[in-house]
Amino acid sequence: MRKTEENMEIAELCRALNREMKNSDEFRNFVRAQKKLQEDEDLSRQLTEFRAHYRDIQMYAGGNPYDELLRLTQENDWLIHNSVVSEFLKAENSLSRLVQGVVESLSYGLLPEDEEGKEG
Repeated sequence: MRKTEENMEIAELCRALNREMKNSDEFRNFVRAQKKLQEDEDLSRQLTEFRAHYRDIQMYAGGNPYDELLRLTQENDWLIHNSVVSEFLKAENSLSRLVQGVVESLSYGLLPEDEEGKEG
């Protein structure tokens, strides 16, 4: 098989995987939760801001960010425990685990060390 044909076959398999993932409960739950969150623009903006602050603190180079993360989390406890936000975060986490599992499955065996010790 020529390289172009192989690439086309891989691309078609990727499209099929994409379709299957879109049909998964994880994806459908994520889309539903995301739409519900986006219906409340203020809540969606507040979650985006919280995540940006959280990420900034985690990337902080000096010292231990624990106290700042704790303070931010305490100040935004109402946001984290909001039912719409909580549902969205759970759905996002489930979808992320699905994607991570797919990536692990796709990549396993690509490197020679993956095959070591696999005999028998």
